[in-house]
Amino acid sequence: MTRNECAIAQKLKRLLIESSPLIEEYTGKTCPGCTDVCCRQKHGLYREKDLEYLRALGEDRPIRDAARPLEGECEMMGPGGCLQPRWLRPFKCTWYFCTPLLKALDEGSPRKARQLSAMLQEMADLYQELPDR
Repeated sequence: MTRNECAIAQKLKRLLIESSPLIEEYTGKTCPGCTDVCCRQKHGLYREKDLEYLRALGEDRPIRDAARPLEGECEMMGPGGCLQPRWLRPFKCTWYFCTPLLKALDEGSPRKARQLSAMLQEMADLYQELPDR
């Protein structure tokens, strides 16, 4: 792991932590009433870049239950949402915005939506800088 990769991972973690309250402001309004929960086991699996990110942070990969059906509800889903902190989730989990969530963003504060959009873009750029090994 290079110094640069560790710095990228640290910055990404910081952004994920900082963006979480903004995202949760919208998910808190949208997700509780959802009838088709998008948090599926298959989306909670870590991809190679996710693993590079975790390695750069010195974190172990959270173990997933291989016996769970991939189309079933994610094992990390609790009564109030995800049980994992956002910075530890696979990036697919953080970056997925369903239609109702996008609508809530569109109908909410334009300033907050721009702030969140800028943070998500910065995270996407940093994520792309991580190696694919």
